[in-house]
Amino acid sequence: MKKLLLVLFIMLMPVFVFGQTSSDVATQTLDQVFDAIQQGGTSLTDTDVMTRVRYIPQNNDALYTRWKMLEEAKESIDCTYYIVDKDIFGQAFLGFLAKKAREGVKIRLMIDGRIYRSGYMKGMPDLFKELACFPNVQIKVFNSILKSILHIFSNFEGAFSNNHKKIIIIDGKICITGGRNIGPDYFGQVGEYSCIYRDTDILMEGQNACMRLKDAFDCEWKVTTNSVVKPAKANTNNNRDRIDIAYMLMDRYMKGKGIINPSQVKGWSAAQLKILSEQDADIIKYKGISEYSDFELFTNETQKPVKIVDKNSACGTRNDIGPVLLKIVDAAREEIIIQNPYIVLSTEAWAALKKASARGVKIIMHSNSGNSTDSLFPQAFLNDDWKKMLVDMPTLRILVAPTENQRLHSKTFVVDDKITIIGSYNMDPLSQKMNAEAVAVVNDVDFAVETHKQIEKDIANGVVEYKISIDKNGKVQEVFGPKDHLDKKTMFKIKLYGKLGIIRPII
Repeated sequence: MKKLLLVLFIMLMPVFVFGQTSSDVATQTLDQVFDAIQQGGTSLTDTDVMTRVRYIPQNNDALYTRWKMLEEAKESIDCTYYIVDKDIFGQAFLGFLAKKAREGVKIRLMIDGRIYRSGYMKGMPDLFKELACFPNVQIKVFNSILKSILHIFSNFEGAFSNNHKKIIIIDGKICITGGRNIGPDYFGQVGEYSCIYRDTDILMEGQNACMRLKDAFDCEWKVTTNSVVKPAKANTNNNRDRIDIAYMLMDRYMKGKGIINPSQVKGWSAAQLKILSEQDADIIKYKGISEYSDFELFTNETQKPVKIVDKNSACGTRNDIGPVLLKIVDAAREEIIIQNPYIVLSTEAWAALKKASARGVKIIMHSNSGNSTDSLFPQAFLNDDWKKMLVDMPTLRILVAPTENQRLHSKTFVVDDKITIIGSYNMDPLSQKMNAEAVAVVNDVDFAVETHKQIEKDIANGVVEYKISIDKNGKVQEVFGPKDHLDKKTMFKIKLYGKLGIIRPII
């Protein structure tokens, strides 16, 4: 009888410890979930998944990778970005594309319509028009404001949707996606610019990944509310010179040769020398991008199983990322790590994480605080949610970056040190419902452990942890939260925005 009771106790112990029921048990393995992920759009079968991959957490390597990819392009470049900033990085990027266009490479470039006319890209539309002058270059503005407003009554959400994907595909052989846009905040080092992000990309070499990302690119390229960037009628304001000089300067500087001294340049016009002086003053701030000469795209990286999961904006119908994430969470048995700059959980995500916690899965959320974020709106709703999250998910730890020096933009998930997800997808309603997004799902222990270790380094670089306690009467007590480390002005804004519950679905 004692042995029988002991066996029953061991069998039921998870219920006593974690409140686990039969419905809480992970019914699928992570391998089964990965194998079931369907990638639509091409003739390749879902078994063609082996891809050489490189994890890219460092900003200088992220710049070098893109530069090397463009350098090696021989036939085609497909790229889409949410932001191509107005600084030396954005201008040099367009200058490099102009160089490849002169070499005969076919180029398709897409930029988001909401950002195209924003302060991020002040003056850049004229440079895009200059690049569009090459016959082998096509440029589109995704869901342009004028065209989308015409459809506001037939598709209200679509009228406000963005293309948040960040993709470069070279010759159909090498591709990259992740969280980074083109700008100083994604490639510089802390202290070199007012806003520097800790972000993540994944570089991939293989037919499957490239064709799947091309599918993700093409879905947004074909949206009917896109507008075509027409070639400039004249090279006003020396725009061609501006992008060409920016490329020349960036290429030289990255190879450790320093800036170009205007006084030592012969045969240039006064306008060209003025552009050079402006760009010299810009690039000299970035001390950490001058070791490109020996950079290689791959070293000892090997092939791993990778699947690309896509999501259209509200202008389209495909919406695979959310369901795949939920299935992966449901299959987790040990640990879920979510590194994401904006955490505003959907009802479905909340329920899935709550179930995972109930079966004893450790959950770590590494995000921004009101001091480190570039947007207080998500912080307002995290401020409303965090205590309830900790009550509903007893195994959850919420770790936030305390200052701008640890500012996050990385969108990375690691589950059971086996599945890694890297892409553009934020844990907020915009990514979940409105925006076009793409992620890569890697099924490999070594890659997951590498990613996990970097996140541990990020956490060791400085976080604060939000904590609660529950007294004997079941009342929740705040041990440490946003008000304990944010100034009064920031907390006032967060609480004010939190009262605007109506905007939660669109922040």
